[in-house]
Amino acid sequence: MRAHYRGYQIDVRRETCMGGWSMLYTTIMRESDGYICEELAEDSEERVRDQIQYMKERIDAEHETSDPWTEGVQ
Repeated sequence: MRAHYRGYQIDVRRETCMGGWSMLYTTIMRESDGYICEELAEDSEERVRDQIQYMKERIDAEHETSDPWTEGVQ
């Protein structure tokens, strides 16, 4: 499932991994330049919609910091 929020594309999907169990894959990408802000693979039973809501909250939290996504760190 894909969502757009505050200039970001959130992609969350549940797929079977090579080991045969269900994994939750999440990506947050900034739409302006394609910067991948967050990429996760979790063995989680969380619903896709709940993960999207959590990622929206994560985006809001990053925007409250002085260096969102720690881009200034090298």
